[in-house]
Amino acid sequence: MPPGGRSGADSSPPASHELNVEPEAIPALRNTFSAALIKLDKQIEMAITEFRVRPWAGDPVSQEAAEKFNDRSIADGDSALQALLNYQRQLKTAMDNLNQIERQYNVVEGDNTGMMNKSGC
Repeated sequence: MPPGGRSGADSSPPASHELNVEPEAIPALRNTFSAALIKLDKQIEMAITEFRVRPWAGDPVSQEAAEKFNDRSIADGDSALQALLNYQRQLKTAMDNLNQIERQYNVVEGDNTGMMNKSGC
């Protein structure tokens, strides 16, 4: 069995993840995630407003092709749009987690500074 006790046959993700981030890395990570979200938001908007195709020839074949294309790219549960929305959700969660980690670091740092001041260091 590989390190971590998971076999290759078990491809399911672990139940939870732990994110360890150095405090000085948080601003750069936040900027990177924010830039990715800005680009992603534009792609999602474009997918919603401009991605649908219309039956180009006005015949039953192009009607069916347009419906299948639109379903696969926008409407289906595993569509391209749904994948973008899932990625957007993950990025937002990562940013929320970074903000929480930063708050925790600030609290601990404040506590440590207070303790150092009290002890006369």
